[in-house]
Amino acid sequence: MKAIRLHLKQNSANYKREETVNCRMTYPLPPYSTVIGAIHKACGYTDYHDMKVSIQGKYGSLKTRLFKDNCFLNSLQNDRNTLVKLRNPDMLSIAYDIVAVAQKAQGNDFEKGITINVVNKDLLEEYRFLKRTKRRIDKHKKIVKSLKDKVKKMKADENISAEEVKAFDKRVKDIDKIYKKYEEVKYTVPYSKFRTLATGPKYYEMLYDIELVIHIASDENTLQDILDNIYNLTAIGRGEDFVEVLECTETELDEGELEYDAPNSPFDLYMPIELLEKNIDSIEQVSFSEGPNISGTKYYLPKKYKVETIKGGMRKRNFNRVPVLFNKLDTISGECDGIYLDKCDGKVYAVFLA
Repeated sequence: MKAIRLHLKQNSANYKREETVNCRMTYPLPPYSTVIGAIHKACGYTDYHDMKVSIQGKYGSLKTRLFKDNCFLNSLQNDRNTLVKLRNPDMLSIAYDIVAVAQKAQGNDFEKGITINVVNKDLLEEYRFLKRTKRRIDKHKKIVKSLKDKVKKMKADENISAEEVKAFDKRVKDIDKIYKKYEEVKYTVPYSKFRTLATGPKYYEMLYDIELVIHIASDENTLQDILDNIYNLTAIGRGEDFVEVLECTETELDEGELEYDAPNSPFDLYMPIELLEKNIDSIEQVSFSEGPNISGTKYYLPKKYKVETIKGGMRKRNFNRVPVLFNKLDTISGECDGIYLDKCDGKVYAVFLA
């Protein structure tokens, strides 16, 4: 099988585990989705190109660092934090313009201008206009509610004909429909662009002195695109986690009857559990436990995602996940299905493509 071997170095990185909040923990190596996303960005892809990935590597040390973290609150607060307007709320983007900043923890008021620092006067006036629009819409809602109550009374009045009730009810529903459309266009959509930005201290786990060996298998056109654009690969992880490309070359992976013996290999690797279960009789592992069990840290690594629309029109990424074990591999001896070897310049890499 043809594949591309990448040999990379990073001074530091955080491969964020998405389930962690106050302390942003890191995976020991980048997950599949992070590598695939970085490759897609380097190649300039705007749609998904299917690829299988094997990741192994090492890091020198892990430390915890303090950072200032920004996050959007679930609800818009008129009296605290920072008022911002999103530039592209319908996209997976966090770009925003600061409107005003509260001076105190509480007791401020963006609408009334109490103890705030105005950054963008025009956007603040737009925000205040929307708040006034909401109050006008609420008055109209009360009128519509009174008309609906009148319909109920008319239905209970035997002196009013069914045709008259039906005609009046239709007019009320038409009015209600018009007001709802007006509210959506004039208030709900433009108001949803304003958000509350909160700033606070967060802790990040940071990996240092990282070395990665990544194998990528895909169709010939995709592999050629990677070879042509590899030096557009600037970061893996966060935007500031810069990458040094030591090697990018096409290689031929051996399959079938394999012999691999590297008990002193410096690299740990992600081993998909599905492949381990299929090849359990051919694998031995560096482990402090005894018996046939393969040990390691179990992760459910994200790989490919689909964008789904959720409540409120928001969109989220729904990842399919690959269960893997993270550990060192000692030997492979025998017929293997889905596991490959990459031999180059006296070095041999075990390749577990997911």
